[in-house]
Amino acid sequence: MVIPAWLQVGGRMHPLLLHFPIALIVLYVLWILFAVSNSHYKQIASDLLLLSSITSVITALCGLLLSREPGYDPDALQTHKWAGSIIAFLLIFWYWISTAKNVSRWFNISASFVMLITIIVAGDLGAAITHGENFLMAPITPEKERKTVLFEEAFVYADVVQPVLEAKCLSCHNSKKAKGELVMETAGLLLKGGKDGRLWDTTKADLGLLMQRIHLPEDEKEHMPPSGKPQLTDEEMVILERWIKGGADMNKKVIELPPSDTLRTIAYKRLKAFSEEKYDFTAANENTIKKLNNTNRVIYPIAAKSPALVVNFYNSPYFGSKQLAELADIDQQVVELNLSKMPVKDEDLKTIARFTNLRTLNLNYSAITGNTLDQLKKLPLLKSLSLTGTAVTAKQLAVLQEFPKLRSVFIWNTGISPTALAAINKQGKIHFETGFDAAGVVMKLTPPIIANGDSIVTKPVAVQLKHYVPGTAIRYTTDGTDPDSISSPIFKNDLQVQKMFELKTRAVKPGWYSSDVVSRYFFTSRYVPDSIELLKPADAKYKAKEGRTLNDLVKSDPGRGSGKWLGFRDNNLEALLFFRQPIPATSVILSTLRDVKGLIFPPASVEIWGGTDKNKLKLLMHLSPKPTVKGDPNDNFPITCEFAPTNVSFIKIIAKPISKIPAWLKDEREKAKIEEAKIKKAELEKAKKEKVKGAEPIAEKSKDKRSAAEKAKDEKPWIFIDEVMVN
Repeated sequence: MVIPAWLQVGGRMHPLLLHFPIALIVLYVLWILFAVSNSHYKQIASDLLLLSSITSVITALCGLLLSREPGYDPDALQTHKWAGSIIAFLLIFWYWISTAKNVSRWFNISASFVMLITIIVAGDLGAAITHGENFLMAPITPEKERKTVLFEEAFVYADVVQPVLEAKCLSCHNSKKAKGELVMETAGLLLKGGKDGRLWDTTKADLGLLMQRIHLPEDEKEHMPPSGKPQLTDEEMVILERWIKGGADMNKKVIELPPSDTLRTIAYKRLKAFSEEKYDFTAANENTIKKLNNTNRVIYPIAAKSPALVVNFYNSPYFGSKQLAELADIDQQVVELNLSKMPVKDEDLKTIARFTNLRTLNLNYSAITGNTLDQLKKLPLLKSLSLTGTAVTAKQLAVLQEFPKLRSVFIWNTGISPTALAAINKQGKIHFETGFDAAGVVMKLTPPIIANGDSIVTKPVAVQLKHYVPGTAIRYTTDGTDPDSISSPIFKNDLQVQKMFELKTRAVKPGWYSSDVVSRYFFTSRYVPDSIELLKPADAKYKAKEGRTLNDLVKSDPGRGSGKWLGFRDNNLEALLFFRQPIPATSVILSTLRDVKGLIFPPASVEIWGGTDKNKLKLLMHLSPKPTVKGDPNDNFPITCEFAPTNVSFIKIIAKPISKIPAWLKDEREKAKIEEAKIKKAELEKAKKEKVKGAEPIAEKSKDKRSAAEKAKDEKPWIFIDEVMVN
């Protein structure tokens, strides 16, 4: 049953009203405990109990209305509803008993405390629905220890992504409270999505619904997590973004990610911190460690107060088998041994095999041939082995499959062929890292770096471009066209910002693919207004710093959610610029935004008025910017208004939004709505036939009950502006 909107408002008052019965019962207890008995004593006590009864009934009724809204677990609601109804009934019964019969003062006190406890229990049931399990006692309840997982055995979703969702999303998207009909408790339910469809789409630039909601401004209604809830950290957002971009694989192991992958780097840091091993051996004697430490051999604990030791060797001319043998007194405490670039020989592996608690062994670029690798089988806890740059062969590596704990073997630059490596990888559980083979691969250059800090300047400044690959040339244009690798000018530190232009750059180098084009607008503002007054207010969602936004000489990011744009929808942009001293103005530049998806377009018209008396301004320029056509990029859109030199103390700018969105865009949006309706209908039919385990079928989306005026407002175009430059 769908309840009317006005009743929904009443239902949503439930969280507000539920505090009244609690407060009134507390007052009742305090009154009968401490009030002086007189002619008004019983009457006031009776009135407090009556008010408790009435407010509990109203609270219960509002709760029943609220329970009719979607997104709540029926079983959890049922218990909470019964608890609320029982409380209301007991309070009414208690009031009747206390007025009809002469009950003792101590009976009332006892009943009050019982009722308070009952209300607290019912409240805890309600809190579990809205805030998650054990909300009340969570601060004093020990956190459940997560299962220890080693980096080599960790899964990307289960051990890196899911903990983020559990910490920041699960309180609103669980089987008891499924906001938006979205449940995130299992991988299957996550893949299913909610009433707005699937959470991600790797074919979209913004990766779909989940990342869209995360990147909305926090004060936006649809921002996730909601304002007031713990927000995602930058690192957590990167985790979700990289996982989705990589295909949102539920079964991939972290160690299968490329070594340079950002997600792997973050996972290593998180899992290493989480999965620190507990060592059951005693610490070595500190004097022994001090005696063994020298310039060529450094020994230190793996962590503070840990008995486990790390040993690093340096300066290969001073290394010999004797230096390894000298570690006999601490061979049970060494868990990491770094012999990279040391002249370790095959016979030295017999000595290394005595370090029975060794977990990590680095033999990179050592002199071993691989003939005695089987000696390392005596290391029952070895997990990681580095053999990069050694003479080992594929045949010799086969013995490593018999090592009980070994999971990672690094064999870069060993000469083992890809065919032989593929055969080894099929044999067992070890992951062999081979690095990147760049032979025959033409690399693509990264774009040049535009190093200027400011995009708006008040006097000529030099453009600063750089690239970190030696021998790279930077070609550029300032006329709006993309630079090519042949005829466009080469940057030679001789380009200056003297007027507004769009700088486009590309890095080029023989034997490399040219980089992508990177661009930036540079603006000049010779005269900075002393103050700017907005004659009509910006929209409440996009008001930035109001008038001060337009003369702070700070360019906003292209995204509309940056918090630095002024947005106008219902009003024209009307701004009055004031200069204490008259200036000879010749042009005004408006820095606006175009974002077709966000219905943000250049204005339909711009008027520039000026003069020395703000009550007698004359029209200096009227301009109608070129309308947006299909295929125009979403980007900064500067509008230059040039006029005859005029002395002004005041400049008034009027920019009018376009009256309606372009016809081609309206057609696209209608087609998208039809397609979305088809997809949701198909998902609904599929959900009815094949229920995801542990979930109900997707509920049909309720009919849009907004008025025609409300719907029309959502289709109104915007003007976004972040700066005004006067020259």
